[in-house]
Amino acid sequence: MAVVATSTNGNKPKLELALNESVRLKLLKDKCFEGQNSYGSYYLYSVEHDGIEKIIFLTAPIHTAIVEAKLTTGDEFILRKAAVQNGKKLTPQISIEFVERMLVPSIPANTLLSEPCEAPVARDNFRVLLLQCLVDAAAVIRESGIQMGNDELQKLATTLFIQRAKNA
Repeated sequence: MAVVATSTNGNKPKLELALNESVRLKLLKDKCFEGQNSYGSYYLYSVEHDGIEKIIFLTAPIHTAIVEAKLTTGDEFILRKAAVQNGKKLTPQISIEFVERMLVPSIPANTLLSEPCEAPVARDNFRVLLLQCLVDAAAVIRESGIQMGNDELQKLATTLFIQRAKNA
């Protein structure tokens, strides 16, 4: 669970990442506040975590990844702090995973998908994952040359979805 240091001077709470934990954050501003101190450059982001506005200081590599991904207000990402072996020492390392902007296709009834269609919708990781599993299941059936009905397609897609959701 992420550690939140509360502030008594009226500032927003500061989010600190706990070791081996992932947190899903939403950007509240397009740009971060950049500055310098005795430790070097810092990047202060305003984020939403668990429905609460917080601030977080991020490292240069994470900041660069956010800038290169062109994230803007409302975009979401997942940060994970893990211990990494460096010789005899364990050092913390933060990694970032971008949450895709969710798109849901319009699927005609009784149609096998070859490629996903795009239509904007609310962000939900499992919708895109399920859609991709359906596309992949249809491709497997098509490539195998075995004739299968919708029930088999559904079973194959469900199996792929469960396995991928576990690994996500």
